[in-house]
Amino acid sequence: MKKLLGIIVLGLLLGGNAYAANEGSGPIKFPPKFEQRFKIYLQYLKNERNYVSVFAFHPNGANDFQGIAGGNKNKNLKVAEKKAVKACNKKAKEKGCMIFARNSQIVWNWDDMPKVYNLLIKNIDSFHYVDWRDVSPEIGKGTISLSKKTTKNFKEYLTIYENNKSEKNIYTIFALSEDGNVSGDMDLWGKKVSKKNVEALAIAECMINNKKEKCFIYAINDEIVWK
Repeated sequence: MKKLLGIIVLGLLLGGNAYAANEGSGPIKFPPKFEQRFKIYLQYLKNERNYVSVFAFHPNGANDFQGIAGGNKNKNLKVAEKKAVKACNKKAKEKGCMIFARNSQIVWNWDDMPKVYNLLIKNIDSFHYVDWRDVSPEIGKGTISLSKKTTKNFKEYLTIYENNKSEKNIYTIFALSEDGNVSGDMDLWGKKVSKKNVEALAIAECMINNKKEKCFIYAINDEIVWK
C-alpha cells in the first residue's frame, strides 16, 4: 500500500550520504511484476514534480512507497523513510526492509542491478499514465465479483489498514474496475491532503493497471461502499 503523508508533492533528491545507513545492498530476487510496481511509483513522480518520495524494499519481495508534503525536505525525507520502511516491514511480516529508491534515484547498492529500472527512470517522460487530477471519483454501482487477484489485493489492503488505523487522520481507498479484475489503492496520513485527492489517486492507479479504462471506489477504510 502506498502512503501519502500530507499533500503529495514531489521534491528534488537530497544529496550527500546522510541516509546511507538506510540503503539496501546486495542481490535482490525481484517478485513477479515488480517492474510494473516500480513504474507506478515513477508515474506518481511524473504527476507531481515537487514531492519527497521514498521506495522501500524487502529481500522477500515486499515493498512500499511514500510521499510527503514539501517544506523542510530533510525532515520530510527522514519521516518518509521511516514510514516507508515501517509499512514495508508490515507487508513482509518481518523486519528487513531497506531503501530502494529516493525520488527518481535508485540507491540500492548492487553491481548487477537490472538495467531496466534505470531505463524506466530515464524514460519517465515517455510514460503513458493517468493523471489523478483528471479523475472524478465515483462510488461503484451494480453487481461485482472480485477475481482471485483482486481478492488477495483487498485482503492485503484491509490488513494494512488494520495495522495502521490508529494513525491520526488515516483515510484509505480501494478502487476496482467494473469487472472486478483490476484494482488500485491509496491512503492518506495527515491533514493536508483532501480526501477527494486520495480517492482520485486510488482510481488513477487502478486505471493505469486497467489500460486507462474506468475504475470506481469499492471501499473506504474497511467499509465496502460499492452499491
